[in-house]
Amino acid sequence: MTPRDYRDDPEATESLQELVRELSAQTEALPEALRQQCLAAGTAVVPALIALLEAALADDQAEPEGATFHAIDLLGALGDARAVPILLRCLVRDDLFDGLAPQAAAALHTLGPAALEGCLAAYATTTHEAFRDRLAGVMSRCGVHDERLYACLVETLQRTPELGANYLAEYGEARALDGLAHSFDTLPLRDEETPLANHDFNELRAAIEDLGGQLTAAQHQKFEAADAARRRFVAQMPWEVDPPAAPTWRTPSQSLSFAGRRPPRPAGTRKLGRNAPCWCGSGKKYKKCHLPFESR
Repeated sequence: MTPRDYRDDPEATESLQELVRELSAQTEALPEALRQQCLAAGTAVVPALIALLEAALADDQAEPEGATFHAIDLLGALGDARAVPILLRCLVRDDLFDGLAPQAAAALHTLGPAALEGCLAAYATTTHEAFRDRLAGVMSRCGVHDERLYACLVETLQRTPELGANYLAEYGEARALDGLAHSFDTLPLRDEETPLANHDFNELRAAIEDLGGQLTAAQHQKFEAADAARRRFVAQMPWEVDPPAAPTWRTPSQSLSFAGRRPPRPAGTRKLGRNAPCWCGSGKKYKKCHLPFESR
């Protein structure tokens, strides 16, 4: 669909304003026909979408409504770098329960390379560690290899090993293997019975293997110690569906014990990220465990 030229055309301008008013009235799912109209308006609608978001962010007491989320989605889809500052303002929000930060992360990811410079600048100037982690996550998937970005991801690994490992795997840079191995070796084990107390080691291992590396014998031993509480927890669970194939790094005896039980599939819709730990407790990433099974 060819974007309409709204410049110096009063009738077209009124049409655009009506389009934005209709979008602002949406509280539920955005009708596809309306979405296509907004996309057809092209960059002409970007300032209006930004203004809509600015008004939503200015009211700290109001819960975000459907139109706010639709505006974020459209700004990502339109691919205009002017949207980056307002999307970053959504991304920095600490109230993750309102959903704006994850939605903004998705839109920035859609913008891809157009969002990189803004994200790098925000990363360099903020002291908000959670915001830095979110920025690193967005940049790891922007499809650009840049030394400044790589430095941010390495710093994230040092600050938040679980996320940093995940992001470096997404980035796909094999030279990160040395840093991942170093983090694995130096990260202390938490002496806790909480099943995921040492989950950092699952993410570090997954990242190392995703990038083509393997754990050493000493690292295997440390991983088994780190994963012990989770394995004990899984062994006590009632199982209701066929388990996934046992991870290849388990010994034959462990594989038999693992395969002889069935994990419960939690009720309701699960919104797991592809790189999140699988809900079944296998220790594998969701994308490498039950996601293919559930898709089928």
